[in-house]
Amino acid sequence: MSCCGCIRTGEVGLMESFGKFDEVLEPGCYCACLNKNLAGTLSLRVQIIKVSVDSKTSDNALVRVSASVHYRVLKDRCQEAFYRFSNPSAQIQSFASNVIRGQVPKHSVDEIFTLRDEMQKALRGELEERLATYGFEIIATLITDIDPSNDVKLAMSQIQTNARLREASSYAADTDKIKMVKAAEADAEAKRLSGVGLAEQRKAAILGLQSSVRNFSDNVDNVSDKDVMALLMMNTYFDAIKDIASTGHNSTIFMPNTTPNSAESTQGMICLLYTSDAADEEDSVDLGGRRIIKKKKKENRDEE
Repeated sequence: MSCCGCIRTGEVGLMESFGKFDEVLEPGCYCACLNKNLAGTLSLRVQIIKVSVDSKTSDNALVRVSASVHYRVLKDRCQEAFYRFSNPSAQIQSFASNVIRGQVPKHSVDEIFTLRDEMQKALRGELEERLATYGFEIIATLITDIDPSNDVKLAMSQIQTNARLREASSYAADTDKIKMVKAAEADAEAKRLSGVGLAEQRKAAILGLQSSVRNFSDNVDNVSDKDVMALLMMNTYFDAIKDIASTGHNSTIFMPNTTPNSAESTQGMICLLYTSDAADEEDSVDLGGRRIIKKKKKENRDEE
């Protein structure tokens, strides 16, 4: 009496004779005599085993490493794969877990993420060495996930946040420094240009006075240079009073009670001419023994 059967594509059968391995059956139909029987079949397809391991890094951080191992049975080593491994998936998973537990404590939690490729190579090398004698071939080993504990995640996130805040503060400080430097440079340049303008203004005023005195003396008879200067000083005097009144910073101006023709009045006008430019910056200006006293409109009234 014989027994017939069929081996599916992608598999091989192992035939025994009186309980002893006899031959490997290829895909297709077969017939077995009374003294033979089919011990079982092996799949030649690439298979996958998923591994998840909890371990501690060199800096005492708990991480969960997930990996996948892709393997297959070698066709010419089917006898070893069938008879020497009782549960291939569980045993390969145990080998992979042991390798990962040996690799993780060698690195810190930051290095685990950057040394993923090195860990994959180490895992594959260990498994190939161990499983080659059992008729299995390792196709690929992949580290699919590295998951630190929640406390470690929070600490890593806080470290990155603090680093970004420190960098932002540094940039903000540099920006403020640039603004202050540029403002100081602009203020210095403005003061320099103001001084240049003031010097040019006074130079032009002196040249104008010289020209006016010369023209007046040439065109008007019986007028001395002293009379011309007195007339020009009167005009300058009134211009100075007008400028002081139009600055908007003064509320009261005390003026000397003298006649325009007196020497004291002329001396006072000369002093006023030289001090009118400083009227906006000083609280009082000396004019030949008298002072122009200024009051600030609102602040000084409140203080008094």
